[in-house]
Amino acid sequence: MARNFVLILIFLYCHLKAALGFLPSWMPGVLSSAPELTRYTRGQTDTLLDVRLSIGLTAEQLFIIDDFQFQLCHDPMEKGDSDIPLPGAHGPRPHLSSGAHSIQAVKDGSFINMEGMQSVEFRDGVWEMIWRDDSPAGLVICGFSLDREARRNDALLQKGQIYLTWPVWSKDGLEKEQALRAKAEMKYKEFESERDSELEKMSSAPNILQKALHFRNAAAAMEKMDFTGLHDLVHVPLAEDVLEIGEGLQMVKMGTVWSKTGSFTRNFRANHQQLLGSATLH
Repeated sequence: MARNFVLILIFLYCHLKAALGFLPSWMPGVLSSAPELTRYTRGQTDTLLDVRLSIGLTAEQLFIIDDFQFQLCHDPMEKGDSDIPLPGAHGPRPHLSSGAHSIQAVKDGSFINMEGMQSVEFRDGVWEMIWRDDSPAGLVICGFSLDREARRNDALLQKGQIYLTWPVWSKDGLEKEQALRAKAEMKYKEFESERDSELEKMSSAPNILQKALHFRNAAAAMEKMDFTGLHDLVHVPLAEDVLEIGEGLQMVKMGTVWSKTGSFTRNFRANHQQLLGSATLH
């Protein structure tokens, strides 16, 4: 179980790095925001999110902050209204961002330690949506200020600026990618079965020549598995992995919790970005 938990967090970390990778100024080419960005942002009329935070990078040092609820408000924030920077609005490519919008806290998160029930107060929330043109998916990034650290046993959520990130997909774009994934999975399983059959034949072959023939066939089947392109589509969420947060917009339920020090306007990768855990939507 611990090993599976670590693998999940590694996947989330890789997703976070890849998802934010298009923001730095070293990205080649001219980028523009998706034309639907404004419509999707306006569609968030007090969208309520109910979040569970899993803080910690190992199963042994994990604690759950539950029932954190907040609303994504449509109201845009003026420059200087918030001290919490966002990687899009305050980064090198602000035109890819919806701009900063306000968050209304509804319910503090909570967890239980040896002293009983503890509340975690995330304050001064802001959010943005980032979406590059010609991309079926974007990001919703929420930033909060945590004035007091939260600790359970050896697991610690330090005070400071905390960020939550979830991928978002257009409904049409997600359906197209899901169809491609389903087709790739079907072909992958077909070639996987072919590989297994050839390996069984190889193990029972009476002579070395026949064993070599079946081994070659198994290797060919494995090559076909690679060429299905399934490894490029594993990031595409299934229907049960998303929820609707507006007309034509789907948010992936599993996101990331991370912290950041330094400016978003400078070299993004050179600054300190730390994965803290996962954020799951209910």
